[in-house]
Amino acid sequence: MGDEIDPRLARGMKTALELFPPGGAGAPSFRYPEEIAADWNQFSVSTVMGDVWGREGLEPKDRAKITIAVLAALGRPEQLKAYIAGGLNLGLPREEICEIVLHISVYAGFPAAIQGFAAVNEVFDARDASSD
Repeated sequence: MGDEIDPRLARGMKTALELFPPGGAGAPSFRYPEEIAADWNQFSVSTVMGDVWGREGLEPKDRAKITIAVLAALGRPEQLKAYIAGGLNLGLPREEICEIVLHISVYAGFPAAIQGFAAVNEVFDARDASSD
């Protein structure tokens, strides 16, 4: 019984691997304090990927679009870059990602969009460099 994996964690791990495949371009490399890393990773994967991203009702591509828009609007460039890469991994076209950032400019302001486009360029450039 102790070896069974929590279904939320299993669902979250499956979702995370679709969004951020191992060795794939743009996998997030967030670093957490050693004292909390294991607990934080389990909590965040279970909650974010398992409970939210793993829900029915929205397709993963739609969740990626929403997440990109919110992170761009909030000015969270490191997380934004991870989810732009994740969106590309799910098959989002580059043009749609650019349109999402353009769209948030009228709601979150031009500085948020400019910062968002900087993140977009960084991810696109890294992806292009890795495919050479």
